[in-house]
Amino acid sequence: MSEVLELWERACVTPPAWRDDALLGEAAPASLSARNAALLTLRARLFGAVQRLRASCPQCATALEFEIDCAALARALGPASDAAQTHELRAEGYHMVYRAPDIGDWRAAAESADFASALMGRCIVRCEHDGAACEPESLPDAVADALSNALDALEPGASVDFDLRCPDCAAQWSAPLDCGAALFTELRARAEGLLVEIDALARAYGWSEAQVLALSATRRAAYLQLVGAV
Repeated sequence: MSEVLELWERACVTPPAWRDDALLGEAAPASLSARNAALLTLRARLFGAVQRLRASCPQCATALEFEIDCAALARALGPASDAAQTHELRAEGYHMVYRAPDIGDWRAAAESADFASALMGRCIVRCEHDGAACEPESLPDAVADALSNALDALEPGASVDFDLRCPDCAAQWSAPLDCGAALFTELRARAEGLLVEIDALARAYGWSEAQVLALSATRRAAYLQLVGAV
């Protein structure tokens, strides 16, 4: 449990855009899919593989609950793409050389008013139309869509979402999961609960934080009951 408190302490003082780095430490991958896999693996190690999630129907606001297996999902995200490796796409007279996005691209694009266009622009290494250089912003919609699909295919694990169906109105939608934000929310709740327990037992018995955390969850709960803290 000390690891939970240490991770919470490090992450809670970090800006949201950099919080995943605080959670994953120096080993945080640059690849988006590898980061998601690492966050899901960390969640499984800290709190178990099964994670309960909630979503609201966009049509009737019905609340849905469902479970995922974090460990299995992490394995299913697929291999990470190398952002240094380039690929080519030809469509409607356009020739583009592009690469997979990484976390640096994502953070830079997040500061733009048009995230998708900014991210795509950062991933285009060279853009030509009928042999002449052109700006990525000039791409027609059909070509931009083709490139967007190509980028998604390079690293499908860069985004995690679930196809859901409302049991009340039968609406169907795709619900995204921010792996880092979900982990931090759970980590914060667990850490705050631990701090309450440590405070109660320290006041009652004079124990240190380390002594309280050294107790098993069962014994800690028993002592909390004895001092009327539950």
